[in-house]
Amino acid sequence: MSVNPETAQARAPRLRLVASKPRLKKLLELTSINGELDTIWLRYGPNGISQSQVDPSYTMAVIARFSRAYFTEYSTDGEGEVKVPHSIYNVVSKYLKEVDNIELKVEGDVLALRGRDEVYEGSLLQVELPRIEVGIEERDYGFVPATGTVRAVYGVDSEEWYIKADEIKIHYGSTLKLTVDLEEGGTYTRGAKVLDRRDVAGSGTVAVDGKTFRSVVELFTGPIYLVITDAAVILSQRSSDYLVSFILALRESAE
Repeated sequence: MSVNPETAQARAPRLRLVASKPRLKKLLELTSINGELDTIWLRYGPNGISQSQVDPSYTMAVIARFSRAYFTEYSTDGEGEVKVPHSIYNVVSKYLKEVDNIELKVEGDVLALRGRDEVYEGSLLQVELPRIEVGIEERDYGFVPATGTVRAVYGVDSEEWYIKADEIKIHYGSTLKLTVDLEEGGTYTRGAKVLDRRDVAGSGTVAVDGKTFRSVVELFTGPIYLVITDAAVILSQRSSDYLVSFILALRESAE
């Protein structure tokens, strides 16, 4: 791939990391929102890799941080950012097969992946991407926009929310329920098991796009946080070496 010198960015500082194949695949799945983003925009530095990216339609964003402890080996000689195609997920999945660990290197404008005997090299992307225009705060249950009000925070089992629907309505308050429209006609409402409840201010109903919600929640296994603000539903998961939050814009007319 040739690079237009008028649009090319300054060469990124070198980055080298080694991760197990499952861990690298998970990072690529999370940061691409399971393939919803064609280009993954990552920042890196001495403490690890981070991401703050909105989709082109401005209806969903992903905020993520992977500490250097997430990787088997990690080193860089500075702070930089890279834009890589989501297609490298296919390289990891289909071509680097018989490997336990994969080395990823960024040097100059080249991204390289190395397995046991296989090597992939490709150019970093030089594209303009939309930026998140609001500040982001980190809380113990995930990343949230600095503006707006948090209405409720629940700890839930992600697998209970693997739901197929065009739209999902979430009823929050002292209890947590969800409603979906059925293909057969009518609606279906059920309670949701709450593992942890905090910061519940009042009650109400919000609605989100069902396809978007499902594409995000299927990225998780185990407990997650479901956060409701006055402008978004946020799904977050924290582990000892990563934190990721997906911010989904609300639909209008939830009642």
